Amino acid sequence: MKLQQLLSWRFSLIFFHRWLAILIGFMLIAWCVSGVVLLYYGIPHYTAGERLDRLYTLDLSNVTITPQEALAKIGGSPFRLRISMHENRPVYRINTGAVFGNWTVVYADTGEVMKSVSRDDAIFLIAGMYPEFAADMNYEFPMTGPDMFTHSPGLQNYMPMHRIAINDDADTRLYVSEKSGDIVMRTDNTSRFFGFMGYNLHTLFFFRQATWWTPTLLWLSWLALAMTVLGFVLGIWRFSRKPIHVKRGEAYRTPYTGWWKWHHYVGLVFGVLMLTWIFSGLISIAAIPGIAESPYTPHQIQAGARTLQGFGATTAFAPLSITGIQQAATKLNAVFPIKELELLYLNGKPYYLAYRVPTTDELAHWVARSALDFNNLTLEQEHRFIAADEPNAQAFVDFGEADLLKAAATAMPDTAITEQTWLTESDDYYYYTLSSFDLGLPRPVKTLPVLRLKYDDPGQTWLYLTPSHGQMLKLETIDRRNRWGYYGLHGLDFAALYNKRPLWDIVVIFLLLGCFAISITTLVPMYRRLKRHFFRLLHVGRWLFPH
Repeated sequence: MKLQQLLSWRFSLIFFHRWLAILIGFMLIAWCVSGVVLLYYGIPHYTAGERLDRLYTLDLSNVTITPQEALAKIGGSPFRLRISMHENRPVYRINTGAVFGNWTVVYADTGEVMKSVSRDDAIFLIAGMYPEFAADMNYEFPMTGPDMFTHSPGLQNYMPMHRIAINDDADTRLYVSEKSGDIVMRTDNTSRFFGFMGYNLHTLFFFRQATWWTPTLLWLSWLALAMTVLGFVLGIWRFSRKPIHVKRGEAYRTPYTGWWKWHHYVGLVFGVLMLTWIFSGLISIAAIPGIAESPYTPHQIQAGARTLQGFGATTAFAPLSITGIQQAATKLNAVFPIKELELLYLNGKPYYLAYRVPTTDELAHWVARSALDFNNLTLEQEHRFIAADEPNAQAFVDFGEADLLKAAATAMPDTAITEQTWLTESDDYYYYTLSSFDLGLPRPVKTLPVLRLKYDDPGQTWLYLTPSHGQMLKLETIDRRNRWGYYGLHGLDFAALYNKRPLWDIVVIFLLLGCFAISITTLVPMYRRLKRHFFRLLHVGRWLFPH
């Protein structure tokens, strides 16, 4: 390299673009390949449907303590309560603590807090839930930390775990929490392959617990953004509207030949798209200042808005009696056989929620909204509510509009509603994007119809309230912008295109192949350049250190 070249700003831009590409070229290829996988598969998960299907039938005949008495055994502020069976005994599954919290199991027949699940306990539990594989399953090993597929932050509170192979045709492995006795993960040959090639490779998720994971993603993304901006500027600058660059007797619009020529042309066509994908990827990891989700206010949480993993306000157990639980289960069982009750509050009033066990066909077509699907309110099957504090209460399906408006008034006190609309179809903000997106975090169910309320407040808040689940979702202006900046740019889930599959699939795969071509056309020149520099360094080394 000559001094005159170093002093040239044009050459400096080319120099930095070239070496940035060498530095992160393979990561860009990995993003494109894993992006195709992510169109159809995220990371392995244990679905809420399979969990419900494999639970023991609920039997509350020998319950002797109330949820309040169970809470007194463990202490803390409760956020969720599930009443189900652990093997053949009724239990209260109580979640306490901030964010994902900690689940503790208290036996409802004796008040005993469940001890750590041992290796033998785990095998016995799985054999009871999967009797068809009981004779062939084997214990693999205990886990004190995450393996390739248990790096999700919400799974860390379930550690330690036991990993058990049931030795079926799919080579399935089940992960049992030592703390709660829950099955929290299920992998098989297919999910392990696509889980690695998709979400894990795309986000380097197998390093999720490492302290350098976030900084590494940030640096890779910022370097990729800088490289792409430089490349696009250089591509336009070096392109001629007329074929003035003569090479081997032929005139071209580019000064490059061979692989670089194709890199130049492909970059001009797909460069803007790569730029938007990298930029929206930065938004997804909260790297762009001022672009992030707005938090829920205390009023909104009190009214029923749910944050991570369905948590809302702290839950009161005092109104819950043994007789009330048993009567509610009896009435719900008259509608369909139930395996679990979940406590839910709306407008300060407690309700039990129960789901119908999915059929075999429904399980085969189950769409998980999260890697934590097993523990979230993501079930979209038939369900019933019943008031938990009324002896003569009857089961019902949906909350009424009056209940939803009352919750909205609590969430947005003294704020005028500018628009009130019942939606029977998804709008641009209340909708399902790709199920593989953001699988590391819980995602709420979005059922229809939904009541949409718009408010005249500084954040221009919109509330979505679902009668089917008593659920509240909130979007402010920044959230709506973020929807286009992240999902719109990263997943191209614009309604006009996304709702016309497989057209969307064809377009997105074609565009990903274009971005892949940008990266792949640098590999051969990159190899040649590095090889040349290697031999130069080798020559210098021999000159400096002769034998």
